[in-house]
Amino acid sequence: MPISLEERIEKSTLVFEGKVLSQRSYWDTGKQHIYTANIIQVYKVFKGKLIGSQVEVITRGGTVGDEMEVVSHTLELSANEVGVFTTIPHTVKLTRATNLARVKAYSGAQGFIKYDRGSSSAKDIFTNYKSIAADVYPRIQKLTKASFKTLSNPDFKIK
Repeated sequence: MPISLEERIEKSTLVFEGKVLSQRSYWDTGKQHIYTANIIQVYKVFKGKLIGSQVEVITRGGTVGDEMEVVSHTLELSANEVGVFTTIPHTVKLTRATNLARVKAYSGAQGFIKYDRGSSSAKDIFTNYKSIAADVYPRIQKLTKASFKTLSNPDFKIK
């Protein structure tokens, strides 16, 4: 069922633009489920506060040793993907601790608007955005009623 961008922005505590730098999977402390920690370089913050310029987006599923857990209807990320994340705090205890803020996508796979850097367009599961600069940014800023804060410059140009 589609979750509107309005709801995703409203319910999220941290909305940001970033790039997936790396991924690593871990068990939860009860060794019941596997989670993947996606280290994200944050470029812009649209909503919420972030200490530092990186965050861990935790997703369900992954591989640890010779054990794999596959979860449907969850966000699946790949290294070097860039886009906007709508997130809430992640509270499950994992077997590895870091100093980075841990969040998860609000509304699962719908919590990521993926950029196509070649065409400067973007899309999520249900919506295509013709232009990152003329469509994605203004929509989010209208919903947050605030300007974004730039933490670092991306390694690509948005037309």
